[in-house]
Amino acid sequence: MSQESTRWPSKDQLIMGLHAIREVLVHKPDRLLKVFTSVSGGAAARKHEIIDECDKNGVPVQTVSFDLLTKMAGSDSHQSFVAHVKGRKFFSVDEFISEKEDQESTFVLMLSEIFDPQNFGALLRSAECFGADAVAWSKNRGCDLTPIAAKSSCGASELISLIRISNLADSVERFKKAGFEIVAAVAQQDAEPLTDFCYSKKTVLIVGSEGEGIQPLLLKKADRCVFIPTKGKIESLNVAQATAVLLSRLNY
Repeated sequence: MSQESTRWPSKDQLIMGLHAIREVLVHKPDRLLKVFTSVSGGAAARKHEIIDECDKNGVPVQTVSFDLLTKMAGSDSHQSFVAHVKGRKFFSVDEFISEKEDQESTFVLMLSEIFDPQNFGALLRSAECFGADAVAWSKNRGCDLTPIAAKSSCGASELISLIRISNLADSVERFKKAGFEIVAAVAQQDAEPLTDFCYSKKTVLIVGSEGEGIQPLLLKKADRCVFIPTKGKIESLNVAQATAVLLSRLNY
């Protein structure tokens, strides 16, 4: 197939970058439909290792130009690799709650006003690393899943349950009715300090961007608020850093 005639999938069915594709190859190779690469004979060994792993797992590999990869992914930071993955399952809140109803503990990270794709991906990565069951976000008020976000997630976008919804406030009410406690992460000294904080068995943790913060309506619906005590001169962490710290308390 010529490069000019190649048709590529929608952005939310593409991931890019060595690390992201390697993680999917290791943990969920069946998610990969095809890998596109501009790697040539003189490329670094680790790039050829990805191609070898694709061959071992029966994943088709197509050689295309670097520029075509950039057009596919909407970014030139693809490290010569873009992968087409199976269409993701995006849960509704009700579907997710139903699937987890017999699970003793369930933790959902909810994102409010997160517009930066690299932050979005880093949040997905932290959620997967610390054992969250899902990440929920509004498709109307924030970044959506793109190749840049998927790369920043280092493969987590393919490993964790995703709840892509329209209205976060309505979703919070659905979680509440199902017995979830709603916790808002805020930079306010009158909130509960994380050092003394324990999450409930069923929790939705809401985090917001540094600029906009959590939507006021969502904040009003929170059952509890938590903050991270700091000692340095800088007032706060960015949202990805702060969320990693908040998630590190999941097993306490």
